[in-house]
Amino acid sequence: MCVDTAIRADIRVSIQDRRASDRAAGHLAVGVLIDGDQVLVPNPPKELLDPHADLEVVVFPAGLQTRLPVEVAPVWKWRRFALTDAAPLAVIASLGRTSGYSAQIGRADATDLAKAIDGAGGDLWEALRRQQVVGADVHLVDDDLLRRAGELEHAQREPRVAEHRFGSLRELTGGFCILFCFCEPHGSR
Repeated sequence: MCVDTAIRADIRVSIQDRRASDRAAGHLAVGVLIDGDQVLVPNPPKELLDPHADLEVVVFPAGLQTRLPVEVAPVWKWRRFALTDAAPLAVIASLGRTSGYSAQIGRADATDLAKAIDGAGGDLWEALRRQQVVGADVHLVDDDLLRRAGELEHAQREPRVAEHRFGSLRELTGGFCILFCFCEPHGSR
């Protein structure tokens, strides 16, 4: 499923240990959102391969704009991609919910990508950059950015408050009817 109505933004993806004290401490690897519910992790560290790891994916805007959401999604399936008798070159996380952001990866030719991986000594990140399949800085996620993303995530959890004031009860109930469907319901109850 390719999501075309998603938010187009410069984003970062962090694979996190859910048990960590904060986003900086929980960061294990950087990923790339390759579809609405799929994250590619090139050159995965061994912590991602632990079957007992309690992991989640955090997708957030690189500029940490308050109007753009910090998303936290569970992983329901990991797919490992490796050559026979070798450590995985990549893992793909299938997310438990679809991201609101658009994918951050371009089109790749399988043959050209294989040559680029070989030319980069097996480094998938470098091959993806050389092929211009991902942005040059998509892998840059530091502790400060993760801490600030965690702060934004926490702030976004607070409910927003909208105050509506009216001059009379008639105006107030008219306001209800404009915002909600109970004045002209969609069927009998």
